[in-house]
Amino acid sequence: MSERMNWASQIVAQEMDRMDASQPAYIKSAAQVPQVVWKERPLRPAPLGTPYQPTQAPSPAQPVPAQQLQQQQQPRSAGDQAGEDESVSEALSKDVFSTYVCRSLQRGIPHPGDIAEASGLSACLLPKSEYPLFDAITDSIVESGRLSQLQLEGVLYASTKHLQILPSGERAGFFIGDGAGVGKGRQIAGIVLDNFARGRRRALWLSTSSDLHHDAERDLRDLGCHGIHVINNCQALDRGQKALGMSKDLKEGVLFMTYSTLISAGGKAVKGGRLQQVIDWLGGTSYDGVIVFDECHKAKNFTPGAEAQSTKVSATVMALQQQLPCARIVYCSATGISEVGNMAYCMRLGLWGKGSAFEDFEAFLDSMKKRGVSFLEMLAMEMKLEGFYVARGLSFREAEFTEMECDLTPAQRACYDAAVQEWVHLRQGVGHALTLTGGGREVWKVFWATQQRFFKLLCVSMKVPSVVREAKGALAAGHAVVIGLQATGEAAAQALDLRPGQACGYVSVTREMLVRFVQTQFPTRKEPLGATGADAADAGTGAGSQPQAGAPAAEEQDQGCVNMQRALLERFRDPEQVDLPPNFLDDLIAQLGGPQAVAEMTGRKGRIVGSGVYELRAKPDSAELDSLNVKETQSFMDGRKLVAIVSDAASTGISLHASKTCKNQRRRGHLT
Repeated sequence: MSERMNWASQIVAQEMDRMDASQPAYIKSAAQVPQVVWKERPLRPAPLGTPYQPTQAPSPAQPVPAQQLQQQQQPRSAGDQAGEDESVSEALSKDVFSTYVCRSLQRGIPHPGDIAEASGLSACLLPKSEYPLFDAITDSIVESGRLSQLQLEGVLYASTKHLQILPSGERAGFFIGDGAGVGKGRQIAGIVLDNFARGRRRALWLSTSSDLHHDAERDLRDLGCHGIHVINNCQALDRGQKALGMSKDLKEGVLFMTYSTLISAGGKAVKGGRLQQVIDWLGGTSYDGVIVFDECHKAKNFTPGAEAQSTKVSATVMALQQQLPCARIVYCSATGISEVGNMAYCMRLGLWGKGSAFEDFEAFLDSMKKRGVSFLEMLAMEMKLEGFYVARGLSFREAEFTEMECDLTPAQRACYDAAVQEWVHLRQGVGHALTLTGGGREVWKVFWATQQRFFKLLCVSMKVPSVVREAKGALAAGHAVVIGLQATGEAAAQALDLRPGQACGYVSVTREMLVRFVQTQFPTRKEPLGATGADAADAGTGAGSQPQAGAPAAEEQDQGCVNMQRALLERFRDPEQVDLPPNFLDDLIAQLGGPQAVAEMTGRKGRIVGSGVYELRAKPDSAELDSLNVKETQSFMDGRKLVAIVSDAASTGISLHASKTCKNQRRRGHLT
C-alpha cells in the first residue's frame, strides 16, 4: 500500500508543478502587458517514472509593434473559432486511445490487426516478468505467428501472476479485458498449453454457449495442440462413466461447459450437483490447474450481504473459487470492469480481503462509489501496474460510421396511423368493458406494456426496406453484410402452434400481439361483489377471458363484453381491415435471397420460407440443432453465404470479421 500511495502522491505533485509552471509570472504594472508575449503550451502528463523537469519561465520578448498588436486584438471570425474548436476536439479524441506497443517482449510477430489501448493504460507499464514462457511455447508457435506478440504477452503475465500467493492463502488470478479481434480465445489456449506442458493436464473452460466449444477446439488446434482433448459439457462425462471407472479419453483434457450447466443439479446420477462433479473431475480441493471464466460478466449480479438475492451463476462461480484455492484463475471479458458493483466475482485480484486496504468487497465497493466513475480508470491503471490486467482492442482508425435515416413511404405512414387508431379503439373498448364488469385495474399494466412492444416491433418492421436497399448496395460493391437484431419474433409463430410444412403465409408479429392481448386480457367476466383490484385478479374474475385453475365455477360473463371481444378478434385477424407488416426477420431473409443466401444465427427453431410455408431450421431433438449456428457461421466465413443475420441470443462470442484465416475476405458492412 505504501508503494501505491507514493505513486499517487508523485502523480499529484507532478501535476501541481506543471500547473504552476504554466502560469505567467506576477505582473507588477499594467504597462508591462503589451511588452510581453506568452507562448502557451498544452499540458500533457509525462509517462510514469519520467523524472520531473521544471519548466523555465519565459523571458520577456521585444515590444510588440502597435499594428501587430492591433491585429492580435481583432475579434476572430466564426469560421476561425470553429476551426480551432475542431482541432482541439480532434486532439482530445486522439488522446483517448493510443496505439498499443508491446514493451515486455522482444520475441514474437506483431499482431496483424491495428490495436489500440486507452491512453491512461498505455502510460502504465506492466511489471518485469522472468517467467520461462518459451520453455513451453515452442519456437514454431512464436515464429509462425500463431500467437502474436501481444497474445504472448497475455499468456506471459497470466502465468506470471499465477505464481503469486495472496495473503489470504489463495493463488492470484489474472484478468484479460481485451476486446473483439485481439484473440482472447487464442490467449486462453496458450495458457492451457503452458500448463499442459508443465504437467497440469486438466483444465476447466466456462463460457456462455455450448456452440463456443467449437471455437475452443479451433484455438487449441491452431496452436498445434491436437493431443489436448476438449470435452463438451458434463453430459460427455455422464456418457463416458463406465462400471470400471471413467474412460481414458475423459481422464485429462479441457472440460468445456456453460454456466447454465454448472449451476444445474445434473439428475439423479450426479451426486452433489454439477459443481461437485466438476470439482471431483478436477481432482478435489488441491487442484492447481487452470480455470477460465470466459465471458465472466455473466457472474456479475452478486449482492454482498444478501446472497439470497444474488443470481445462482454468481454464487456458484464464487463457491467454485472458494473450494479450489490453489486453482489458476483467468477472468476473461471485454466488459469486466465497466461497473465496480459487478466485480464481486473477481476474488483473486487482491483488491480486497486479507493483506489489502479493504476488509471485504462491501468495504471496497463503498470506497469506490464515493470516488465517482473517473476512479474506474485509475483502478484499471493500478491493476495493470500490479500485473493483474491487460485490456487492448481493435482500433477504429479505418472504420466508418453512418447514421442512416429511414424515410417512411406513404403506405408505411398510413399503416402507422391506422395502428394508432386501432389502439385508441382498443383502449376505449377495454375501458368500457371494465365499467361493465367492474373489473380490476391490473389489465392496464399489460395494456401499456403490450402497446410499447407493439410499436417498437412495428418501427423495426418499417426499417426493412431501407435495410434491404443498403444491404443490396453493399453486396453490389463487393462487400459482405452483417445485420444485427435484438429479437426474432418467434413467439408469434409459437402462439399459432404451426406445424412443419403448413402453408400459413408470412406471420405478422404485431398482429399476433394484438390478437393475444384481446384473447387473454380483455375483461369479460363480472367481478363478484366485494372483490376489488388484486382480489379480483386472484379469483380469476378480473382481466382475462379464461378462468384460472381452481376459480369458482359460477362466473357470470357480460354478454356485451363477449361480443366486443369477438368483434375485435375478427377485425384484428382480417388483413383487409388491419394491415400490418410481416415478421421482419422472415421478410429480410426472403428479400435478400432466402435461406440459401442468408446465414441465420438466432435462437429460433423454425421460420417461414418461400411462399409462406413453415419449416424447422433443424430436426428436433438432434445434434444438428445444437451445431446449427456454428454451421451457419462457417458458411458465412467460407463465403458460401454473403449475408449474416445475428440475433442478441446468438451474438455472444461469435466471430464474423474478415480474419486472415477465413475465405471470405470481403469488407463487412454492419447494419444494426
